[in-house]
Amino acid sequence: MNKRFYYFVIFVVVSQLLFCSVVFAKSDKSQKSAKPAKVEANQPVAPAKNQPQASAPSNARIKFDTLVHDFNKVGPDTNNDCKFKFTNVGKDVLKIDRLQGSCKCTVPDLQKKEYVPGESGEITVQFHSPKFQGATSQHVMVFSNDSNEPRVELEIKAFVQLAVQVTPELLNLSFIAPNGGASPITVTSLDGEKFAVTKFESFGNVISISVDPNKISDKFIFNPVVDVNNLRKNLNSSALFTITHSKCKEIKIQYSCLREYEASPTVIIIRNAVVGEIQKRTVYLTSNYNQPIEIESVSSDKGIIKVINKEKTENSFKFDIEIAPPLAEGKSRVFSDNLRIKIKGKEQIDVACRGFYKAAQ
Repeated sequence: MNKRFYYFVIFVVVSQLLFCSVVFAKSDKSQKSAKPAKVEANQPVAPAKNQPQASAPSNARIKFDTLVHDFNKVGPDTNNDCKFKFTNVGKDVLKIDRLQGSCKCTVPDLQKKEYVPGESGEITVQFHSPKFQGATSQHVMVFSNDSNEPRVELEIKAFVQLAVQVTPELLNLSFIAPNGGASPITVTSLDGEKFAVTKFESFGNVISISVDPNKISDKFIFNPVVDVNNLRKNLNSSALFTITHSKCKEIKIQYSCLREYEASPTVIIIRNAVVGEIQKRTVYLTSNYNQPIEIESVSSDKGIIKVINKEKTENSFKFDIEIAPPLAEGKSRVFSDNLRIKIKGKEQIDVACRGFYKAAQ
């Protein structure tokens, strides 16, 4: 009985081993017989499912008769309309996505957005002119599906011509001339219409003019009064007349003045500064009116800047200075100081110094 059981166990084990060997042999054979799919060199590979497809370039073509419209002379603060004609000279439907004006004063409009090949259309632009005289220009951007030129820029040009003229348009003022060098200002109607000047104001109260709002005429002559102290604070700005002319409500006049004294450079920059390494620079002080200069004092806020030599000519000064970068404060990588030059009986001229420490290696 024991022998028969022993032979039975051996038979079962051998059978299992034979079965496993046959299964592994078939699996290996099937793997070797499987070959990768061959792709022909010129055969396109099918895109993966759900992959977004790139759209083909559009053959729509937008062509404008002109890209620039010049109104020439227009009145101030007026609405002016112009049209830009275009044609779809391509083979696909032209789709205009949007129009964009360069400012609120330029408003484009289009009746429809799609045009078949050969069809024409018009973009209407309403242009609101500025209040003041002079050349001006604005732009309109046209965005479409033209793959060659998806964005086209249109230009609107004009010259604003006031019905009332002011002369001079620019007052060249001076610190050494009587009354700041201001000349008389003439305001004249160009179309003969009479009006009143009701108000005059200037930025910073640099210029003052007395007006009579009850006086009606087609021509006025004013003698401006200049406040030199206020002029020092506002060297370049403008003044404004308010008038009652039907085609012109405001007239602007500009003024400009040179500083009495000027430093060069106005700012000193020190780069890659190292504590203990002295930097040398030169500062020039000049009179723009060729006037003698008398220095009352020269100082610096923090003592970082020191004047080691100065040379005087008839209308200028030359200062040789040394800049000693101080120890850095905490983690700060910069330092600063100001050289202050006080001119006797005149203004103070400041020269700023900014330093940047050399980065640690």
